[in-house]
Amino acid sequence: MGFLHENIILPLSDIFKGEQSYRYLKLLKKSETWNDTQLMSFQENKLRKLFKHIASNVPYYRDWFNKNNIDPNTINLSQLPIIDKALMRKEGIAQFTAKGFPKHQRLTSRSSGSTGEPFTFYESKLSYSVNIAAKLRTWYQAGYRLGDRYMKITNGVRSSKLKALQDRINNCVYVPFYSITDDTLKSILEQIEQSKPRFIRSYPAPLYLLAQYRNHHEGFHHCPLRIFTTGSTLPTAYREEIEHAFGCDVIDSYSCEGTPNTYETTSHDGYHISGYYGIIEVLDNHNQPVRNGIGRVVSTDLWNLAHPFVRYDTQDLVEVKDGKIVRIIGRQCECLLTMNGQTITIHNLTTFFASRITSVNAYRLVRKKNGTVEFQLTVDNNFDYKAHKTIVDYWSQLLGLPVSIRIVDDIPMMRNNKYLTIIDETTD
Repeated sequence: MGFLHENIILPLSDIFKGEQSYRYLKLLKKSETWNDTQLMSFQENKLRKLFKHIASNVPYYRDWFNKNNIDPNTINLSQLPIIDKALMRKEGIAQFTAKGFPKHQRLTSRSSGSTGEPFTFYESKLSYSVNIAAKLRTWYQAGYRLGDRYMKITNGVRSSKLKALQDRINNCVYVPFYSITDDTLKSILEQIEQSKPRFIRSYPAPLYLLAQYRNHHEGFHHCPLRIFTTGSTLPTAYREEIEHAFGCDVIDSYSCEGTPNTYETTSHDGYHISGYYGIIEVLDNHNQPVRNGIGRVVSTDLWNLAHPFVRYDTQDLVEVKDGKIVRIIGRQCECLLTMNGQTITIHNLTTFFASRITSVNAYRLVRKKNGTVEFQLTVDNNFDYKAHKTIVDYWSQLLGLPVSIRIVDDIPMMRNNKYLTIIDETTD
């Protein structure tokens, strides 16, 4: 099954979609034998080409190189400015989009919004292909092979017939959820029993709720080989509950726009960075490298020439020991229990705002002690009465509580340097 999918189905899929995942999966497998010197040499060559590209084709960087009279052939990565979402919004996304990059070779992407601050950007089809190959390689290291049945438990249905066809070809059991109730948890666990996936992939919060339900109800026996978590922080209590319920190992991962895939090793001694795809710097508040301790992730994408992410401040915090990431701190596993017993997770919010209200730049849900819910929003000029009404009507019905909206200039960070997206003041 693995040989068929890897050597026949994946190449045919690349031809159909105009991608190159098969080619780069083969190259990534070869790169597993590289030592640190070989990897650094590869990264340096990619950086040289990237610097020339942004100096010539990306308005923000072209202006920066010209203003500072710097030759892109002589600069080091650490000399370039650090950027973030706020700067991109202030300058305008066009300032970071490569001029002349073929439109048919780029894809429109949107950040997950797990920090309450989504935004739209471009990625090249090539970078998308390399990124998919990098994900496959990290899954391979955990025992997965193309064609193995895996279950993806996520928020929202497949809107694309092409994606649904890919699921069928790739032996993926796609299980959507919205709000989570006992009936939802039971239904998902029954689907696991029926389809018997070898791997399961989902967010930590719904997996934790599934595990709690399974640990308190009989009749569920299937144990996958491994469970992959993604999208938000995996607390130790969540890991222990999930591993106890499903009788298997949990492999955590971290990624966001512009970052290389970063997966926990199977020996659980830290996180492996896909250095073939990109570079991660862990910096302190003075933008100095952190070798031991806690710092924030600043990443450089070596492949996305359509919208280069160069020294992109993700504002996620990690802990490093001897230069290796050993703990992801920055993202929150946020849940809210509704009046009718449903559990709302951060991913309900990200899906809603990504698909229905694109005029909201950042958001936070606050459940007040007086029994109401307030949405704090930063919005653009397209936000109108219709968007306001859609938010109030949808969430008041879902939550069973009165909902109000407060437009703010900005949403302040919490102490962990992140935008906490769900706050329940009734639990203080």
